[in-house]
Amino acid sequence: MNTVETVQDQETVLNIKTILVAVDLSFHSEKTVAYALAVARRFGASLKLIHVYTPPTSTEFGMQDTYSLLEQDREDAERRLAALADQVRRDYPKCEYLLRTGDPSEQITNTANLLGADLIVTACHHQTVVGHLLNLDQAPKIIHRARCPVLVWRDEEP
Repeated sequence: MNTVETVQDQETVLNIKTILVAVDLSFHSEKTVAYALAVARRFGASLKLIHVYTPPTSTEFGMQDTYSLLEQDREDAERRLAALADQVRRDYPKCEYLLRTGDPSEQITNTANLLGADLIVTACHHQTVVGHLLNLDQAPKIIHRARCPVLVWRDEEP
């Protein structure tokens, strides 16, 4: 088999129709989505932005009005996610958003499986020492759980 045949075989295998983009709604999210959008344009793929809401522990809020505070927090996350999707749809209409609740890596990989996603795009940020010690970065967890390829975009800004 020559090199040209090998390259052609690889091109036919690389068929990306659905990209699941995991965002944490931090200031890095727009850059992560922009990177995923460039890939989506190249393949004509649809984008599904996903944010997994992880409720704070009850000790962070206290006992009084915990339910309403958590609901407001979740609604705020959904508004920010919807605004990000609306921003993408202005230039690229094949974009939807999904909000899940729970463990981020579990929810992202389960959703990717349910959607039949061809690619997951997520980000890896520079973490604080505490964040590293507490294993807060979700990218490695997603890589280990996912059935489809995972593209990890790394923001070089500190």
